[in-house]
Amino acid sequence: RNADWSPLGADKSDPYCICEVPGKRGVRIRTRTINNQLNPVWNHEAVLEGWQPGDPLKFTVFDKDFTSDDELGTVTLIPSQFEGKNGFSS
Repeated sequence: RNADWSPLGADKSDPYCICEVPGKRGVRIRTRTINNQLNPVWNHEAVLEGWQPGDPLKFTVFDKDFTSDDELGTVTLIPSQFEGKNGFSS
């Protein structure tokens, strides 16, 4: 969704995503911010140090702002939804 506002209506969200393991402090990665984009594609690859087979993954998308970032949405996936599929592996 577009969380940015401009009197001219030209601004769009500047999204980035955080992937983390719920309940494991500091086990998280962050994508780069994509400016002025309502349909971002990150193609981000990373190793999530501290993730173990059986751990769920929580993805939260934010809109980068000058003051405080706005949460655009979140989803938590249980292991059966991603382990061994489409690039996820243990």
